[in-house]
Amino acid sequence: MDLVDLVAVATAFLALPLTFLAALWARRSGRQSADATVVSGVNQAHGSVAAARVQTRGELELRQQAALADASAAFLRACDALARTVEQLPGVVLEERPVQLAAHGMAVETALGPLELLAQPELQRHAKALRGYCRTLEDLALDRAVLRSAVQALENGWCPLNAEICDNDHHSAAFVAWQFLLEWPDREDEERWTDRGLLEYCLQESQCMTEGEIAGVLAVVDRVPPAWSRMIGGLVRDPLLERFTALRAPFVEAARSAQSPVSPVEPDASRAWSGDAVGAATSMAVSEPSVPA
Repeated sequence: MDLVDLVAVATAFLALPLTFLAALWARRSGRQSADATVVSGVNQAHGSVAAARVQTRGELELRQQAALADASAAFLRACDALARTVEQLPGVVLEERPVQLAAHGMAVETALGPLELLAQPELQRHAKALRGYCRTLEDLALDRAVLRSAVQALENGWCPLNAEICDNDHHSAAFVAWQFLLEWPDREDEERWTDRGLLEYCLQESQCMTEGEIAGVLAVVDRVPPAWSRMIGGLVRDPLLERFTALRAPFVEAARSAQSPVSPVEPDASRAWSGDAVGAATSMAVSEPSVPA
């Protein structure tokens, strides 16, 4: 057998192993490519799930913030409405005062419920402090209205020139009754007992009030509420409502701070809806107080 024949035989024997190796290599490469594709698909799936979770969490946080802003604004509106009612109550007809007051007092209690469920401890603390003072305002509002309306009526009944030297009996009686009301809580019990009849006479002689209004004033006079001076106030100051404003301010600040920024990955439409809701409610919650300081 010559050299040519030997090469042909060797080639024939090597052809089969080489073909087998080539097929094996191709199969291995195919498996590796398939495995890489599967791994890539799994990673993409995990990424999609994680993104969906972040998106859902962001949407939930925005909705919670919007609900919190709405609850804060509703509670603040109810408190402001009560304070305005207390401020304006002296000018309301005597028989209508309790009805108006009760309606606004109930509104404050109702508005606090959703806020307690949504608010953080700091905001809850300020909300409860403001609610507690609203209860105080509600408790004092009717007596305050009686005293303030009486003081205003007596001031309107003074002499238009000089109340201290006026010799008109009605004007003089109005001035004396006015002084009694302002000084009443500072008098000793014996002085009150002695001057009680004179006060009643001056109220009647002033002709500034109806019999029902005078009876209301005397009922408060006989009880001498501890908050008398705060209810009457002064020519400029109104201590009761000043205290309301002082408690309102930290609640507004806490409501603003509770609206922390969120960075969601939700679609633009959802982000716009949630952001608008939070912004609108928060702007209402941080508005200027409607009750003058």
